[in-house]
Amino acid sequence: MSKTKVNSRKVILVRAYIVFALLFVFAVSIFITAVKLQLGTDDKFREELSAKNTRVVEIEALRGNIYADDGSLLATSVPKYDVIFDLRADGLTTKVFIGKIDSFSLRMSQMFPERNASGWKEHLLKHREKRTRYLKIAKDIGFEQVKAIKTWPIARLGKFKGGIWYEEKGKRMYFMGELAKRTIGYIKDKTAVGLEGAFDTLLRGKNGSQMQQRMSGQTWRPIQVGNNRGAVNGKDIVTTLDVRIQDIAQYALQKGLEAESADHGCVIVMESKTGAIKAMANLKRGEDGQYYEAQNYAVSEFTEPGSTFKLLSAIALLEDGKISTTDTVDNSWGKWKWLEDAVKPKKRYYTLSECLQYSSNVGISKFVMQHYKKDPKKFTQHALDLGLHNKPKFDIPSSSSPSIPTPDQSGWSVTSLPSLSIGYSSTISPMQTLMLYNTIANQGKMMQPYMVKEIRHEGQTLSKIEPQVINEKAVSPKTAATLTQMLVQVVDNGTANGIKTDNYKIAGKTGTAWLSQGKSGYNQENNRQFQASFAGFFPANNPQYTIVVVVNNPKSGRYSGAQIAAPIFKNISDRIYSTHIKVQPSLQTASLPQEPGILKGDAAKTKWVLNEIGISSQLLQDSQTKNEQVLFPGQYIDLSKEAHSVKLKPVKIKENTLPDLRGMGLRDALKLLSDLGLKASYSGYGRVSDQAPAPNTKIGANNEVVLILKPY
Repeated sequence: MSKTKVNSRKVILVRAYIVFALLFVFAVSIFITAVKLQLGTDDKFREELSAKNTRVVEIEALRGNIYADDGSLLATSVPKYDVIFDLRADGLTTKVFIGKIDSFSLRMSQMFPERNASGWKEHLLKHREKRTRYLKIAKDIGFEQVKAIKTWPIARLGKFKGGIWYEEKGKRMYFMGELAKRTIGYIKDKTAVGLEGAFDTLLRGKNGSQMQQRMSGQTWRPIQVGNNRGAVNGKDIVTTLDVRIQDIAQYALQKGLEAESADHGCVIVMESKTGAIKAMANLKRGEDGQYYEAQNYAVSEFTEPGSTFKLLSAIALLEDGKISTTDTVDNSWGKWKWLEDAVKPKKRYYTLSECLQYSSNVGISKFVMQHYKKDPKKFTQHALDLGLHNKPKFDIPSSSSPSIPTPDQSGWSVTSLPSLSIGYSSTISPMQTLMLYNTIANQGKMMQPYMVKEIRHEGQTLSKIEPQVINEKAVSPKTAATLTQMLVQVVDNGTANGIKTDNYKIAGKTGTAWLSQGKSGYNQENNRQFQASFAGFFPANNPQYTIVVVVNNPKSGRYSGAQIAAPIFKNISDRIYSTHIKVQPSLQTASLPQEPGILKGDAAKTKWVLNEIGISSQLLQDSQTKNEQVLFPGQYIDLSKEAHSVKLKPVKIKENTLPDLRGMGLRDALKLLSDLGLKASYSGYGRVSDQAPAPNTKIGANNEVVLILKPY
């Protein structure tokens, strides 16, 4: 072998080793870089990569649900979809696009009739020429509509070959319409109100993040890096709200406000023994004369309460042992100094019970002045001991605060004590009035009002909120029992005798306050404004519910609590008594289950309820005719009234035909319309009483259906 050949072989080997070494170094560097990227340790490289070919996408957490006391949904986030068309997707050839655009446009016009088929075709052709890669052709549609679109020409080819893809987002839905709207609340821009605002940190969860890498055709795919974070969905809250009681309270308040053309008003219903809020209604008159939930007056409006505050005066007098139940005061026939009774007394001397019974301003003020004139601080201390100078620690906070004048303040004068004793010179909220009366109902024990009873996450209970006692002996049981009997007399024989009923005893007090107009004071003859109220509890011998009703600025010519607020209380208490308080055996008319009132709606849920209350039922066979296309067979039912039995009759839902929604609850009606791909708006509350378009109207998808609701 020649020397030249040996040298040539060595050269080749050296070159091969060099190439191999370079390839090895390159491979090792790629491996090290991949490891660093995977572990997220090379910040400089990650920043460079991110700037060119990657992006960080926020993964939105699903907001938690809000439930009523019985587990029914008050608010939830549901997935909605926007449909995106990438008209320059790599796989969308001209042959496919031109060949299928007519049939695709036809389908679009059927589901989204804002354009006809030719209009959709022209719209899509224009954006094809513009090389549009992100065209939103539909928004806020439901999953059923997405499923349908995926079967269409072009769309069935998928994202890469057809260019059609879908952006999912969470949309907040509220199922009760105007019912407790302000109490449930909302988050909008920087405004947060109600439970949605108060519990936002729990409900909203924690958004995640994901790094994505740019692919060909301007598409992106997720990549695994160390700093990817999954979204943590929000927690659910279970409230104490009773939907049925809320419906009762809000309907009664609305009717009462309408009758008086009042500016606004509120109602709170509390479970006496626990402090659980079962209903909270707030209504304000709009410019159109209708009433809407616009502000939480129950919690945030602090006004002079008027005569309902006389209960505090009675508490002070009895707790301090200043008077007995038989002591009397000279009421001066209803006129004393600057004070005057609304109605001239029938006799000159009143007991404390009679002062409350006839709401005597003069009688109460004279009692208080006789015993506290020399030591007014002892009187005001009772208000402070009951916490009336502090905002209640309630689930929905208030931005305002109450005010209770005391003798050590600069504004105290000789008229402060008599004024305070009858509910003027101080400002408190309806919630505080409710707490005061509930203390008497609860034998002197003051309870903390609350509306959230449980926190859940993904079906698991994280915490339960138990009833809390603020003061075990805020008022002595003896005084509470005495005052209960006095408040019963207010209803049986006094200012509120118009709401007396033989079925159960009501204990309560009327209130009428002449509202101050700021700097103008009270003496505006042509613009006097009043506040009518009633606070009480029932049944008086074993209180179950405590209620406060406040009506602000009635304009009908009537203004007293007895005329306006007390009847609203009675409408609420009557219906609660008949539906929520156990009937005594002597009043029962049958021992067997009675045929229940059944709303048209979800078949499975109806069957479950009937089984739970021990009533058998039978789902009848659908009378579907041959070749008839029926949607959701057997999923929705109506009641078939047959002798001595409960028969559940399937609701027939035909394709492209609006079903008869009358008689359905709102939740089921909205779900059915969503399943059909239809939008809905509604007014009122209760069950569906009317609809537009009418039942059996031929419709296209995405039409809007208007529902009119009325109470059950």
